[in-house]
Amino acid sequence: MKSTVLSCFFVALFAFQSVQAQERNVTGKVTSSEDGSPLPGVNVVVKGTTNGTVTDVNGNYALSITNGNAALIFSFIGLRTEEITVGERSVVDISLALEFTQLSEVVVSGLATTVKRSNLANTVSTVSAKDLVGTTSPITTDGALQGKIAGANIQSNGSMPGGGFNVQLRGVSTLGSSASQPLFIIDGIYVDNSQFSNGRSQANKATGGSAASSQDNNANRLADLNPDDIENIEILKGASAAAIYGTRANAGVVIITTKRGKGGKTQVNFGQDIGFSKALSFYGGADWTEEKLTTYFSPDDIPLLQAAKANGTYTDWEREVYGETGVIKNSRLSVAGGDQKTKFYINGSIADETGIVKNTGFQRYSIRANIDHKITKWLDISVNSNLIRSNNDRGWAGNDNSYTNYGYSLAYTKPYVNLFPDAQGNYPLNPVGENPLAVRDKAVNNQKVTRIFQGFNANALLINKAKTSLTVRYAGGVDYQNGYSLIWLPTELQSQQAEPNPGFAQDTRTEVLNYNSQLSAVFTLNAMEDKLNLTSSGGFVQLGTVARLSYVRGRGLPAGTSNPGRADVFQSDTEYTENT
Repeated sequence: MKSTVLSCFFVALFAFQSVQAQERNVTGKVTSSEDGSPLPGVNVVVKGTTNGTVTDVNGNYALSITNGNAALIFSFIGLRTEEITVGERSVVDISLALEFTQLSEVVVSGLATTVKRSNLANTVSTVSAKDLVGTTSPITTDGALQGKIAGANIQSNGSMPGGGFNVQLRGVSTLGSSASQPLFIIDGIYVDNSQFSNGRSQANKATGGSAASSQDNNANRLADLNPDDIENIEILKGASAAAIYGTRANAGVVIITTKRGKGGKTQVNFGQDIGFSKALSFYGGADWTEEKLTTYFSPDDIPLLQAAKANGTYTDWEREVYGETGVIKNSRLSVAGGDQKTKFYINGSIADETGIVKNTGFQRYSIRANIDHKITKWLDISVNSNLIRSNNDRGWAGNDNSYTNYGYSLAYTKPYVNLFPDAQGNYPLNPVGENPLAVRDKAVNNQKVTRIFQGFNANALLINKAKTSLTVRYAGGVDYQNGYSLIWLPTELQSQQAEPNPGFAQDTRTEVLNYNSQLSAVFTLNAMEDKLNLTSSGGFVQLGTVARLSYVRGRGLPAGTSNPGRADVFQSDTEYTENT
């Protein structure tokens, strides 16, 4: 118990000190040791952390570090992993050589088969649990993958906690970013990573009130998965992945295997991470001079600027909005063990992250249970269960050009105007647009999700002879999610007062059930004294989706009311789809 408390204390102390340390940039170039050509897509990660990046098409990289003793780890498929201590250098170049031992590794290649990496037609990347989470566990799985997959383009959907990421393994599809997302499979369960409109673009009219918009700034649902549950990840990027998994895999496949129990003594592990986040730099919009004021606005405002600097009311609004210190807390407890017949793994975790903007944050509560049981010598089964609940306050940062967007309002806001509320909580008007502090403190962009993964697998070794074997495998699972989101722009907001029906609210509810069932058989033959190995497989896969999306939208709300049913202008709709 003492060692656990001390370890938690030192983790917290390290996280605190890392924030205080001065950041500096390290750049460099990665080349091939054979011909000196640049190597694009090489993973560059600070050892013991999740801070990483990938080299560009010219083999160049740039990374921020906080520790002069930091070591950089360079890795790429088929090349030897190298580790270099940075020291006082600001430029670290390196050449990577071929790694022949990896070519004998066995990787997952299809629904029921494995193959040596050297014989694989697909491009495959592997991320282990150690590589994924590093010393401290990231909050979300998609965030943990950043800088870990060679050649992958992983971009954040927004700056707020729990915002989710777009993962592109094979380039951008002409069908749009959603069509470029890979297929995710967790322990044989086909996972839905869809994004659903929450109504933000209708609230701020960012796209003229269109029904769906990338400016909704939705979170994808891969953020629900706890990274600490993951044992390893296989990424199939070859075109033949679609031939194995169907059209859903035209953008690649991400196969996630979670941790399982091992025979022996029961092991109990507890871990806790505490860290802090801050904006690394600001654009410096508050650097106003009399010359700048005269150029862009009016010289009549010069006395206001001088007075604000004299009486201390000159405010850097960018730092006021984005200058909070976010707190990251992640606690987890796992129990694993078993005997020769039955093994189990149970893990519970609580993740809590507050953002660098007030009233933003992400909380996730997760519990997982994986049980494996060997019924006979030739038959074994496994059951996987995972319950997740998350709560996400997204705020109003994003890429929409509307006054409810913090960044858009700040671009025009003068540092000598007063935007702070008075003693009664009333916010002053912003002469050039919406008051970003009022939006930050009063507007709501919230999403709550309950997620259930339930899987079942069975393996039957029907023939097991010296040179031949026949294995029949069944895998089935369901992915259920129930989501609720609320978008609310109160009546008293400055931008709403300009509307014919001030006050907007949208209540959106989603319920999606994805299910899959697959039966496969694998026959192997070893002939000519193991010089000839033949593997033949066949199977049947059934996939289905049942989805219900409903929303209630209203404009013209009574003061202090977020219920769209009480609006003057009321609209509702329900969409139901079922595909097999």
